[in-house]
Amino acid sequence: MTESTIAKIICANNGSINIDELATFVTIDSQCDLVRTITSNTAKFHVGLINGEKKVVAKTSLRLCKKKDCPGCRNLHFCKRFLFGDCPFGRGRRVCYFSHDLTSEENARALRQHGLEDLHKSELCTLLLQNDSYLLPPVCHSYNNGIGEYGKCPDGPNCRRLHICEMYLRGTCDCTRAHDFYEPHPLKALQDRGVPSNLLSSMKYVYMNIEALRSHDQPNKGKRGHQPNDTNANAGHSANQRPTRGAVQTKEKTEICMYFIKGNCIHGDKCFKEHSTLPYKWEMKEGKQWTALPNNEEIEEDYCDPKKTYSRGGQPVCFDTMTCGLFKARRLSTISAVLQPNFVLTTEWAWYWEDEFGKWNQYATFTGTQKVASITSSELEESFQNDKKATVDFTAGSQSYEISFLDMIQTNKSYQTKKVVRRRPVFVSAAEAQTLKTSRRAPVSGGKALPGHWDKSQTPETGYKRVALQSSSVEYKEIEGLFRTTMRGFDIQQIERIQNKALWEVFQWQKDFMKKNNAGRNVVEKKLFHGTDMKYIDAISHNNFDWRICGINGTAYGKGSYFARDAKYSHSYTGQSNVKSMFVCRVLVGDYITGHSSYLRPPSKDGGDTNFYDSCVDNLSNPSIFVVFEKPQVYPEYLIQYKEEVPFHSTTWTPAPAPQPKICNCPSHLSPDLQLICKFLCK
Repeated sequence: MTESTIAKIICANNGSINIDELATFVTIDSQCDLVRTITSNTAKFHVGLINGEKKVVAKTSLRLCKKKDCPGCRNLHFCKRFLFGDCPFGRGRRVCYFSHDLTSEENARALRQHGLEDLHKSELCTLLLQNDSYLLPPVCHSYNNGIGEYGKCPDGPNCRRLHICEMYLRGTCDCTRAHDFYEPHPLKALQDRGVPSNLLSSMKYVYMNIEALRSHDQPNKGKRGHQPNDTNANAGHSANQRPTRGAVQTKEKTEICMYFIKGNCIHGDKCFKEHSTLPYKWEMKEGKQWTALPNNEEIEEDYCDPKKTYSRGGQPVCFDTMTCGLFKARRLSTISAVLQPNFVLTTEWAWYWEDEFGKWNQYATFTGTQKVASITSSELEESFQNDKKATVDFTAGSQSYEISFLDMIQTNKSYQTKKVVRRRPVFVSAAEAQTLKTSRRAPVSGGKALPGHWDKSQTPETGYKRVALQSSSVEYKEIEGLFRTTMRGFDIQQIERIQNKALWEVFQWQKDFMKKNNAGRNVVEKKLFHGTDMKYIDAISHNNFDWRICGINGTAYGKGSYFARDAKYSHSYTGQSNVKSMFVCRVLVGDYITGHSSYLRPPSKDGGDTNFYDSCVDNLSNPSIFVVFEKPQVYPEYLIQYKEEVPFHSTTWTPAPAPQPKICNCPSHLSPDLQLICKFLCK
């Protein structure tokens, strides 16, 4: 068996293989030759213990060259993104600066010189990942010393190295350090190096192999890092021993552990997050110690009410200053629900603004007098988590506003009037928390979490369900308010919520995709109307909008699906039936441009074939019609069925019959006085 074939087998097995398993690829007579080949060529193979198993790790001195043109270079001139999986610049007119061809003359020569000509691209990727230090962030050794969330790392959350447990990479470990590449810090470090999500599942094997090679190449440095049972070694000192200058102080716990609240945190007292049975905990600082306040649930209930600035009880907490008497107060919480939508008992935050009457209104809810905002609490929370100093723009009716997270002030852009904004959690009682902890949840299998207000019992795995809304509900009034803004003189028969799990997940994935293409910034999303004939309701609810199936009512701004800001415009496309049908849709309009009847998709932003606008509009400065060409950018959220109001008529009035003439029996010859009396009574 050639060295190239051996390397191919090892790389196809995540870069390392049990030596006994490798021996099965040759005959018994050839096994001695195989062992001799491996042990004699230390430049290509390393034999060592990984997690207690004797394994062979593939090595190479081949590297990716970082330069575009490098005459005489013996390294590989190949695109890193394409090596990892796919390069976005390799499609269309825009050409990637780096080669995508492993069979080019110089690349083929480099592979032959290193005995790697038989490797597939994915196998070569595995080999280079564990040998080329340029491709992956190194493990942070400072993180692996000391205790606390970031160990002794001076850069903390901004560190560009990988905060992962070294002992975990050598085998098994039960310390409190990160043991998962999907945790926020390791994930960000890998993504910053361009590692795509499809490679994350193999990262443990890659780093275990890197650790094995590093320990072999640097034997005197192989013991760097912590031992599995020395977590508390530096946590304190004896009474007759002075603390050293660099002694590690226990980090203050500022977040409630999601694993403990569910009942299965393996770290116990060593966990650097607070252990609480509820998703919130109110504390008061006395001296240097934080102590729990006795009326925890009562304080939380008051805090969840946006109009309250103080809690009840003998020790009231001032929410504006976060004090309890003369002492500091604080609220510990679980992570925000927008960051971890699939965990139980995450904290759902609601956003409110105070109107001129002192009433607090939640964003994007119908109040009867105020216009509905174009942004929801969850969208505000997502923006807040991305940047707590940001300013967010939105509209309500014809007015434009901005919210400053730093000041928590809402400003009308036209009149410069300002309103106070508050961010408060949605209240969860102790009884509700216990129910949520003990209830069984269906596995999400990597899918997107369903909206919290959906009726989960009426959400089929396939297809859709139309759920009628109660006319007294806030959700009903919000949609009714949007509709009646431009539609007077119509009677709403019912409003139904469309619950289609598959369409919702596709919509959320599209939203994430567009956000990544928008440099991490939120994508503009609007609630828009679409009037349709009743015969298309089922097709739209099941498969989303498709103008090829549902017909074209106009192509003035492109051949796509049309949506309107005003219900009045969509009303003209509802057909001839007595009961009309209109969808209220979530539409990811993103970056838009004025449309044209010839467009089959939005035009390019820069004249190339990779960077396109997301939708088209009728008027760039004041758009009222939006054209979308991709189905995943739309979710048909509500269906309104309505008809014209019947004019009020009072009870039919029947005129009284004309009086019959009276018959006069008076004599014809009467005195003048009697004639007057006869004329009055008988005529």
